[in-house]
Amino acid sequence: MNYQRKTSAPFPMVHGSWFMVHRGVSLVEIIIGAALILLSLTGLTAAYSFYLKVGLKNTNALKAAFLLQEGVEAAVLIRDDGWNVFASLATGTPYHLYWNGAMWNTTTTPVAVDGVFERTVIFDDVYRRNSDDDIVGQTSGDPKSLDAETKRVSVRVFVENSATTTLDKRMVTYLTNLFE
Repeated sequence: MNYQRKTSAPFPMVHGSWFMVHRGVSLVEIIIGAALILLSLTGLTAAYSFYLKVGLKNTNALKAAFLLQEGVEAAVLIRDDGWNVFASLATGTPYHLYWNGAMWNTTTTPVAVDGVFERTVIFDDVYRRNSDDDIVGQTSGDPKSLDAETKRVSVRVFVENSATTTLDKRMVTYLTNLFE
């Protein structure tokens, strides 16, 4: 029988040693692996920075949405305290809301919310078309009559003199005399 010695090297030997042929391969693999890891970390850092910037920009818009909702709820609570007080508020006048510790009140003096936002509430009369009782504008040419039991409530939240962005949100609803 002819026994031949088998080598443990997966590649043919050059110059008598497998190590001599593949000596730089491990170093290249380490450099490529480090570059891939560095590229991945750079991408993750850039994505995190982008999401953080977008989130911070969205914070004021989110606060404004909550302030709009709070303004409508404050108008509902003022209405619930008594329709006569609610109906006596001047139409077309921008009121500012403030909390006195027990209830919501209106004032014509500007009130800054969180030192940044201004919130106004405008109460307007509501007119209904005589033929079908649908709500129509005051300037509508249809025959109409004033609905003394309904008010149009417009809430506006805005940032005045903002150097970075302009924020101006509005919400409109109708409130009726439910309890009297």
